[in-house]
Amino acid sequence: MILYNKLRIFIKIMVNKMRIGSWIYSLILISALAFSPAKNNTITSHRHVVNDFSASSNYFPVDKKKELVYDSDFGESVLQVSNELDLNIFTFKGDDFTYRQKLQINEKGVYVKETYQKMKLLLVFNKEETFTYNEPLPRIKFPLEIGKTWNWEGKEYDEDKINSINVSAKVEKSETLKVPAGTFETLKLVTIITSSAETKNTVTEWFAKNIGLIKMSANIEGGGIIGTARDLMGLGEIVFELKEIRNK
Repeated sequence: MILYNKLRIFIKIMVNKMRIGSWIYSLILISALAFSPAKNNTITSHRHVVNDFSASSNYFPVDKKKELVYDSDFGESVLQVSNELDLNIFTFKGDDFTYRQKLQINEKGVYVKETYQKMKLLLVFNKEETFTYNEPLPRIKFPLEIGKTWNWEGKEYDEDKINSINVSAKVEKSETLKVPAGTFETLKLVTIITSSAETKNTVTEWFAKNIGLIKMSANIEGGGIIGTARDLMGLGEIVFELKEIRNK
């Protein structure tokens, strides 16, 4: 059983590795989270009503004193935010991985300047990578409102590797959503990412005003033999759900 679990972790990491550019963009949704000022360390089950969907910046408040905690297919994951000059640094940590992005957040939207990841394979081997782009990659374009769409084509660089990425996004609707942290009124955003690595990912996110990302679901297509192994092990969908907000 221990060997099987280690093999499952290894295949999961290799699957994500094989997706290259599209996998990196899929996790941007984790990095572009928001933090709300909460009176308690843990959110109890209650309803947050969103009335003004045009107030886009309210979906991405930055609070360095808070940590967002998620239940996920990778176990419990914690997101922290810090600053570096004019960039917001979002660091997402689990037991066996670190994922960090440098983001520009302004009146036009949320843009990715750099992505860093470090993963532990089979608990003994560490792998690190840094990704950059030919121009800041638009994660969200403001105003964030129902019916808004945007598209982007660009390049992603990983040392001597270059991948072309195509992004197509739409804010579909408002939706009431229940997660371990409670019940929220959210905006539902669907993003489709294709790359020159012959992959296609569909990422669905739910954002609540003054809090940020409540839930993410990513469906992954493509990958040859590794993709087949992924499907057999039930890794076709990756889910993150907000569990609580903690004070640092």
